[in-house]
Amino acid sequence: MQIGGVMRVRLVTATPEQTAAEAIRAMLEAGVGSVVVTEGNAPVGIFTERDVLKLAGTGVSFGSIVLRDVMTPNPLTITAEDGILAAAQLMGERNLRHLPVVENGRLVGIVSDRDLRLAASLGESRSTRIREVMTEPVYAVNAAEPVDKVARAMSERRVGSAVVV
Repeated sequence: MQIGGVMRVRLVTATPEQTAAEAIRAMLEAGVGSVVVTEGNAPVGIFTERDVLKLAGTGVSFGSIVLRDVMTPNPLTITAEDGILAAAQLMGERNLRHLPVVENGRLVGIVSDRDLRLAASLGESRSTRIREVMTEPVYAVNAAEPVDKVARAMSERRVGSAVVV
């Protein structure tokens, strides 16, 4: 099974200049455990629940710190054609829960350890590709769009996230 068969394409993304508080709100609203930090449509970092816990331990104000300063920069990525077994091994070796999926340097999805467990439970982990299970199309918005407008559109489209480009 290829990563394209299990990845999610309804992504939660943010820019490096957004605050940790904004990223946390986005994760909570979408019910996900990570935000892919992008410049253009290229992943430059990832901010996860683990990062939130690390920050909480320092007592820093989430609203006063930008993602660029607290994200994991240059995250490992995979492609939609990669196999889920290889992805699971990489995630296990590196103690990762989320892997951005890219094509030609462009963010197209994300796969989590949860996604891989689900795929494995289906018994097709060796032959299914991400492309076979991903959701399309991606809902993308401009960073200048008002949040209330994006939230309404997300509700109308019944999607849990918007990719900010």
